[in-house]
Amino acid sequence: MPQFHKSAFLWRYLICSGVAALALHPLVSKTAAAEPATFAHSRHHNVEIDFADPAARCAVTDLHLKMAITPESHDIGAVEQQIHLANALGRKLATDHQCAAVQSVDIAVIQNGSDARHLQATRGTNWQFAEVSASQPAPPTQPAAPFPPVPDALGAAAATSPAQAQDAAPSVPQQTPVVLPEGYMGLLALLVRHNPALLDNENIQTCWARHAFQRDFFAAQGNEFRKHEVENRAKTDLAQISQQIPTGTLEANLAVRLGEYDFKQSSFPVALDGNVLTLSSSCDMSDTTVPGQVGLKLGETAPIFRLPMPAAEAEQFLKQRTRFGFINRDMMAVLTFHVEDSQLDKIADNAPQPVTLTHVKIYSNADKTSLLADIGPDALENMRKAQEAAKAAQQAKEAAEQQAENRRRMAERLQSASRSEKLAMWVGQNTHGFNTPDLNTIRSVRARTIMQGAPVDAILLVQADGSGRAQVPTKWPGKLNLTTPKDQPALASGTWYLVQGPVSVPEKGDFPAAEMTVQTLHACQQDQCKDAEDPQALLAALQPTVKP
Repeated sequence: MPQFHKSAFLWRYLICSGVAALALHPLVSKTAAAEPATFAHSRHHNVEIDFADPAARCAVTDLHLKMAITPESHDIGAVEQQIHLANALGRKLATDHQCAAVQSVDIAVIQNGSDARHLQATRGTNWQFAEVSASQPAPPTQPAAPFPPVPDALGAAAATSPAQAQDAAPSVPQQTPVVLPEGYMGLLALLVRHNPALLDNENIQTCWARHAFQRDFFAAQGNEFRKHEVENRAKTDLAQISQQIPTGTLEANLAVRLGEYDFKQSSFPVALDGNVLTLSSSCDMSDTTVPGQVGLKLGETAPIFRLPMPAAEAEQFLKQRTRFGFINRDMMAVLTFHVEDSQLDKIADNAPQPVTLTHVKIYSNADKTSLLADIGPDALENMRKAQEAAKAAQQAKEAAEQQAENRRRMAERLQSASRSEKLAMWVGQNTHGFNTPDLNTIRSVRARTIMQGAPVDAILLVQADGSGRAQVPTKWPGKLNLTTPKDQPALASGTWYLVQGPVSVPEKGDFPAAEMTVQTLHACQQDQCKDAEDPQALLAALQPTVKP
């Protein structure tokens, strides 16, 4: 079975501009106030993002950060690159419980020691940053609730009106958007949701820590106390994520190729390389019931997605993706599946588990900034029906062509077949090819039965000497009784037949009659089946039974 493989991406190990990675730092519990506290670090750009207030860190409503760009930094001079890097922080801000109080963020971009610009975003905009002037203040947030009234010196509490009490009530925190972990880690979260007992497995805790808190995980190696702390944090994080993600929903990022333009359908095809998506992890899962590699079956055939585009626009699209004579056809697809709970119970099996593809997004680049197609459930269902209809039509065409070839080859064989072969083909031609059978004689059949000590298959020309279905005697060849199954017509006395089936000879008696259990029979219209010698009649009768 063809498979296409997809390594599990590191969730929260954010991909920026191809190979750029933003590794998020944990919040250290004790740091000197004078020391800069790192909020995040981009190894690709060689840029630190620090807290402006190391003491307060994330425990504020308006978070102020500094993006320090030095001469050693790479590919970060343009404001678009800086905004792209800032947007990568959104996942940490949306999921880290230590930053739950943050409602707005202001990032001061420091280039060559000077304040170049400010980037700002709010939780309400899903942490999408935009450039503002350096003098513009951070976005306003809701004012803090007033303190409750203090009793007077005599102990009498100050009166508070209902309206004042309502104003003094704490505001309800804004719902944090759920970020789906993708690939293998998303599957692991689904499995934990389905079976919370998996949270206590140390290998699963270690796996989640390695992917979700990668920087802390590797920094803790060799220190069992710090490693224990990171794994406990991973356990808590995995428990929270597993309860927040939608039931049965799984995402996977997959690199795909843009096919050659289809001028008939005015679209680019994007075909997956097989119908089984393999999710895998480098974690050690030997001490768990969770396999380190899982196959998801996307149907009976590999899905093919379409990117509709007029020919002129498609030609220009390819020109824009051409460098030094080479067309870059690499795309990024985000596939969303629905996994039934019953399939999660079988995930440890080696066989790929069937899932339902519910949504597909195709982007023109790896960082998923340019969306080319957004294919929803209805479009996917129509696509599946169209592909099934096309497959059925192709199979019908191939079957018709094969039947025509079968008929031609059968006609050639009948031209040179003997009478015995023609008669035997009425009941002896089967689905095993074009071997020409031949009539047997009762003498040779009895001899083979005795030699083998078991029933033998035979094709015989017979004339019934009685009617019915059980042990009907024969006039020709004689010493042979016929028994027909219920799905075959009953025998009629005096009629000539061509019969096929196993023949046995009883051991008792001097010369007992042989017994045939008829599997296939053909009733002839003339004596000794003269009518069965007609090649055209035989060809017409055999054609439906002959298969490739």
